[in-house]
Amino acid sequence: MRKIFSILAVAILGMIPLTANAQRGEKSVGVVGGFNTEIESGLAGVYFQYQCNAWLRLTPNVQAIFRKNDVSAMHINGNAHFILPLTEDINIYALGGVTYQSWRLPMINENYNLEHSNVNRFGANLGAGIEIYATSSLKFMVEGKYSFIKDFSSAGFIAGIGYVF
Repeated sequence: MRKIFSILAVAILGMIPLTANAQRGEKSVGVVGGFNTEIESGLAGVYFQYQCNAWLRLTPNVQAIFRKNDVSAMHINGNAHFILPLTEDINIYALGGVTYQSWRLPMINENYNLEHSNVNRFGANLGAGIEIYATSSLKFMVEGKYSFIKDFSSAGFIAGIGYVF
């Protein structure tokens, strides 16, 4: 069994090109917009990316889920992108990471009055995306991810634009 895993690991690592359009130390910042499935609402956010090497990038981001039915949320994510270049200007990537989410929920108190309560949770993210470099300093991306989190697991789909420097 170990031999099979070793052969698989070597095969996967062999598929990763040694060169890519993103260089070590490359950074980018951008904005995203999209949709969250937990409350079926829109979202907006900002991201920062730091390219560690040709195949690994660190990507912290913050996203706000727009209020719907008096529920809203703020997500803070720390993800790693595992990059596989398709062409000189197009990359696909898998992502994995952690998330901290703060959900604002309506609650009825003991006097039957409406109050709001925040529920905070930690969880994990898994997903994938594709990015296209329009120029050396401008890129577009589309991403889908699933957040595994107690009581609030959901998928998020985003599209974004970023400035590369």
